[in-house]
Amino acid sequence: MKKFDSKHMAFHVLVGLYFIWIVVFGVLMYVAIKNVYGQENIVLSQLFMKWIFLNLVMGSALFIVIRIFKNRTILNKIIFYSYILMAIAAIVTVMIVSNIK
Repeated sequence: MKKFDSKHMAFHVLVGLYFIWIVVFGVLMYVAIKNVYGQENIVLSQLFMKWIFLNLVMGSALFIVIRIFKNRTILNKIIFYSYILMAIAAIVTVMIVSNIK
C-alpha cells in the first residue's frame, strides 16, 4: 500500500477549498448585483459589500497559502488567473453596488 504524504494531501484540500471559494464568491457577487438592479435594498447592499470584502480576504489567504507550495504545473496558472479574475470582479461589483445608492 502506498504511503500518503501529508503535505500533498494538504495541497489538494486547499485547492479543493479554493475552487469551492470561487463558486461561493461568484454567487455572492451575482446576488449583490441582482439586489442592486432588482430590489435596491440599501441595508442589504451594505451587508453584501462587507461579505465581499471578507470573502476577498479569505480567498487571498487561500491563494497565498497555495502559492507557498510552489507548484509549477498548469494548475498554478489556473489558480493565479482565476484569482486575478475574481479580484477584478469583486472590485467592479463593489464599484457598481456603491455607485447605485
